Amino acid sequence: AKGTNWANEKGVAVMQWLADQKNNSGFVNVPDNEAVSKFGNGAVDAIETGPWNYPDAVKALGKDKMGVAVYPTIQIGGQEVQQKAFMGVKLYAVNQAPAKGNAKRIAAAYKLASYLTAKDSQANQFKTRSIVPSNKQVQSSSAVTSDPLAKVVATMTSSSDYTVVMPKISQMSTFWNVSAPLLSGPYSGKIAPADYMAKLKQFDEDLAATK
Repeated sequence: AKGTNWANEKGVAVMQWLADQKNNSGFVNVPDNEAVSKFGNGAVDAIETGPWNYPDAVKALGKDKMGVAVYPTIQIGGQEVQQKAFMGVKLYAVNQAPAKGNAKRIAAAYKLASYLTAKDSQANQFKTRSIVPSNKQVQSSSAVTSDPLAKVVATMTSSSDYTVVMPKISQMSTFWNVSAPLLSGPYSGKIAPADYMAKLKQFDEDLAATK
């Protein structure tokens, strides 16, 4: 909320790395909605994605052939850099305003929020949607401690080397919308190297303009 500084030499180096992948025979540009199907049919050997795709990936490949690992390092600007992910957390908030003082409605909303965050609900969310629980009891259950995905997520979220907590602020909606063309543009050639810095400056300005 206090501003960002993507428009610098490191930002330009990242965009150049994205452009360089066009000539990397080991890299395939696959949309997220096609990643799992191409992984399952052997069109790609590995995909870099999030836990949300894990259940479908297991179905596509078979659990006995499935492996997961922390994000790998890459070479950017002549340096080995550890890729990082945003660590997402769920928030359940109750807004009392729409209830207009209706005590039963407010109580029902709190009851729903309590149910969705309860131990049993988190265990079910992990089982059905691979959402790693925050509840300590569920985390220590054999279902979670023996799960390959949960182990990797635990490793990544336990260190700032691998993750940054995703801010729950309005600027993030702009971040996702505006960053998408910055990722694809260098790779596709729609953004020329001479324009990298200008595009990053505009990115900073767009984020700063979001209220």
